[in-house]
Amino acid sequence: MIRLFSSLLSLIFIFIFFTTLMINSNLYAEEQIPDFPYDPEERATEIKMCARLCLRRQDICLQREDNSKESQQMCQSQFIICINQCK
Repeated sequence: MIRLFSSLLSLIFIFIFFTTLMINSNLYAEEQIPDFPYDPEERATEIKMCARLCLRRQDICLQREDNSKESQQMCQSQFIICINQCK
């Protein structure tokens, strides 16, 4: 009777251990997967449109400001910030 109980207890422990291991491995595997549905082409199109908007903003900034080196650097900084936000 004691042998049966210890064998049953061992099987339950092994089952719980492997179940926990499988659940954890699934959680780690799904960590890098984007939300479904994910369309990489749609995301690329969004990034391109955002980059075009940043270029327009830079052009407007350069037209609005005087043609000094400081204003060019300021417009370039704003452009870089805008591009980083697109990602």
